[in-house]
Amino acid sequence: RRTTRRPSHKSWRAMMKHNRRTAALVHAVVAGVLIEAASAAPAMVCGEGVALCGVLTIESGLGPGAYAHDAPSCHGLWPETDAYGTSECVRPDASAGDPTVVYPCYAASGGDDESIVAFEIHEWEKHGECAGARDEADYFDQVCALAQDPIATVAAVRAAGGDLDAMASAVEAAGYEVFSVDTANAQLLLSACAPPDRRWTLAATADFVDTCGGWPPRPPPAGGDDDDDDDDASAPGPACVPNEHGPPCASDEACVGVAHCVRCAHSGFCTDVPLPDADDQAAQTALRSAAAAQR
Repeated sequence: RRTTRRPSHKSWRAMMKHNRRTAALVHAVVAGVLIEAASAAPAMVCGEGVALCGVLTIESGLGPGAYAHDAPSCHGLWPETDAYGTSECVRPDASAGDPTVVYPCYAASGGDDESIVAFEIHEWEKHGECAGARDEADYFDQVCALAQDPIATVAAVRAAGGDLDAMASAVEAAGYEVFSVDTANAQLLLSACAPPDRRWTLAATADFVDTCGGWPPRPPPAGGDDDDDDDDASAPGPACVPNEHGPPCASDEACVGVAHCVRCAHSGFCTDVPLPDADDQAAQTALRSAAAAQR
């Protein structure tokens, strides 16, 4: 359905010595071919007032080829955007930099650190940058926290000789909804969503609205008609609102004079979120001074 793990340990290590990014790209292309063999899961519906929903994918380690390893591990947290569901793509508001360390829930899959980091980079760029995390560290910290209990449950079933069906049953008995099962690669896809604070949680799809609702309405499409005959003659101008992208920008100057915007974030959009470090407040002061000069 999505991407697979890496090729074999030896072949991946050789590729990594050549070019880490190229290896990750090759991996993704191969993955796309393999994924077509898996049964397609239904599209996920986040529900009214829920901007982020998706699946936490757990590898049992019982799959073929690159999916065969000694212990269960985490594959990734995937917002169900586009054809996969109604989730929005909420970009990072602090940094879009790539991961550089091995996170615990990925270490269990084996392989050398360089190859694991390359796979993390792929997961971040393919899925994490739409998950509403502040940055890559926030994303992978959340992924590993969510995966800890399900992985332990799957590991216990595997140690007892259980198969993928037994693992799915045990995970659901532990209180987690299995949204779909990737039988081709022996993976479980667990339902998850995030409320406006962008802290992901495992929840049944039927509970998404109660668990993760409260996001502000999506802005109407540009040039769209909201069928309100009582519209004001003039529409409000661009602005920054909580948990939404502001206007696109290339520098702080592009956000000057835009309502409620304080800076240009690394995502390439104006934001109402101030820089966290005291040392960076000088940049905000300069921005406010520039805005005052333009009034």
